[in-house]
Amino acid sequence: MENSTQDHLTNMDLHIDNQVNQQLNESAKWAKFISIVMFISCGILLIFGLIGGAFLNDVFRRLGRGYGNESFMNGGVLIVLILFIVAVLGVVYYFLFIFSQKIKNALVRENTPELNAGLKSLKIFFILTGVLSILSLLINLLNLIK
Repeated sequence: MENSTQDHLTNMDLHIDNQVNQQLNESAKWAKFISIVMFISCGILLIFGLIGGAFLNDVFRRLGRGYGNESFMNGGVLIVLILFIVAVLGVVYYFLFIFSQKIKNALVRENTPELNAGLKSLKIFFILTGVLSILSLLINLLNLIK
C-alpha cells in the first residue's frame, strides 16, 4: 500500500507558485550568507589555531623537556585538533552553500532535478548538524557525570 501512495505522489505534477518561489529564494540567500560567514569563521579559527599552536610549542620548548614531551595539550595536538574542527565545519557548511547555489539555479532555470539536488544537500546538512549536536550532548553528559 505504501508503494501505491509513493507512486501516486511521484506522478503528481507539482508546481512552485510565487509564494513558494519567494520563500525558497529568501532561504537560499540566508543559507548562502550563513555558510559564507561560517567559512570566514573557519578561516579565522584556523589562523588563530596555527598561531596559538606555534606559541604553545614555543612555550613548552622554553619550559624544558619535562613539560614539552609529557604534556598532552602541546601545540601540535592543538594544531591537529583545530584542523579537524575546521575540516568538519567546512564540510558541514559546504552542503549548506551547495543548497543555496542549487536552489537559486533551480528557481531561475525552473529545473526540478536541480531543485531536488539542492534539497538533498539541505537534508545532508541537517543530518550532519544533528549528528554533531547529539555527539556534543553526549560529551557534555559524560563531563557532567565525571
